[in-house]
Amino acid sequence: MGWGRRRRRLRAVAGIARIELVCSSSAWPAIRTRCARRYGSAHFAEGMQQPAGPGLVRVELSGVELSELMDVAARRSRWCSREDPPGRALWQSVYRAAASVADKLGPDRDTELAIPPITLTVGALP
Repeated sequence: MGWGRRRRRLRAVAGIARIELVCSSSAWPAIRTRCARRYGSAHFAEGMQQPAGPGLVRVELSGVELSELMDVAARRSRWCSREDPPGRALWQSVYRAAASVADKLGPDRDTELAIPPITLTVGALP
């Protein structure tokens, strides 16, 4: 993944007003804990999660928070990071989901359009 493309994606998602991350109830605490460890550029408030169904939680993020989360995910998903293989897989899933949104909001898109709330689903569907 090139730095130029990553930087463009980070800028694109930073402009989002609100986005929802939907993940398993165990994934969000793992993400928060891992963000607070080595690469502490993403800090999230306590109690951001709301139930979203059996075994799922919904977390509302601002675009800036998503951009920070993507940056941490990109750094921690590399094979050379100190992250364990399951952790790297989690970060790769987070980054891919956010990148798919960023690619839809690229510079060639009309930025004057209202962007509806977006749901990121991290992980495999049941």
